[in-house]
Amino acid sequence: MFVLLLSSQVQNAAETSTNTSSEAVTADPGSEKKAAVKVKPADTTEAGKAEHAFKEANLCEGMAEGDYFGADACAECHQDKTETMQASPHGQATDSRTPFGQEGCETCHGPGTLHFETDGNCIISMTGRYGESVEQRNDICLGCHNSGERMHWLSSTHEAEDLVCVSCHSIHEPNDVIERTTQAEVCFECHKDIRSQTFRASSHPIRDNKVICSDCHNAHGSAGPSSLKQFTVNENCYSCHAEKRGPFLWEHYPASEDCTLCHRVHGSNHAALLNKPGAQLCQQCHADITVGGGRRHIRNFLDSDDADPGRARFKVGMNCANCHSKIHGSNHPSGAGLQR
Repeated sequence: MFVLLLSSQVQNAAETSTNTSSEAVTADPGSEKKAAVKVKPADTTEAGKAEHAFKEANLCEGMAEGDYFGADACAECHQDKTETMQASPHGQATDSRTPFGQEGCETCHGPGTLHFETDGNCIISMTGRYGESVEQRNDICLGCHNSGERMHWLSSTHEAEDLVCVSCHSIHEPNDVIERTTQAEVCFECHKDIRSQTFRASSHPIRDNKVICSDCHNAHGSAGPSSLKQFTVNENCYSCHAEKRGPFLWEHYPASEDCTLCHRVHGSNHAALLNKPGAQLCQQCHADITVGGGRRHIRNFLDSDDADPGRARFKVGMNCANCHSKIHGSNHPSGAGLQR
């Protein structure tokens, strides 16, 4: 608000301002009078970014320069967490590579001076309780865990979704993610569709903990698709199913290209994790195969209305693999039809 004053009024206003200012100084000698900010109509600076913009004081400012008290001081209030940490790899005080081998709890949570002075505030919370950003919290873990299986974290799907390390890992408790008997349930908290697939008629033994998520996937990112540990789907499958790798004299090209063209890896309602049952799966590609004399090897789609009862013995369960049993490839000299 701009007020235009007459010359006589200006003098009275100045005297009043001087008296008021003197009284304020007398009442609080430590206070400082802030200079008036001149607003120009032509100034287009955004609010909060001006040279004289004011903001509320940050109570935790300077926390990083505070003093360290040590894990014993933390244990006075957080004894349960301290005892758990001392039984974990992070809590080995004799190893200088671990947090407890350096500054104890404060290695990750920051100096504890202001934490005591502000009644439990002003500390780095890994859960983001005090507004810590995802990057700030993850950088604490990545300061040590930045190699090996975690080297692809910055380009991973989980990093792009703004997940923090403690979204999966329990720092002060036994690690549910590393433990094979509990890992799947941690992943299923988000991947509920995969959980439902594991309850289908045919599935990998995920629910029995014989196969777990980290056997195939690297949750911290990878150079392969879908965070797989290998570069391709097939290489991932061959790590267990080595007999399907080959090389074969007679290859079945879909099998050597991508296992998921035929199989649904987390679970299927069809046998052997197949995407479709028996002949339906094969006839997606082999819908019009002919034999000698112009006769069609597959007379009718799916052979569902075959009038020749003599051929029924070749299609028990309507499964092409009754004859073509070497469906992944064959090394037999006469195995071009993948029959032997």
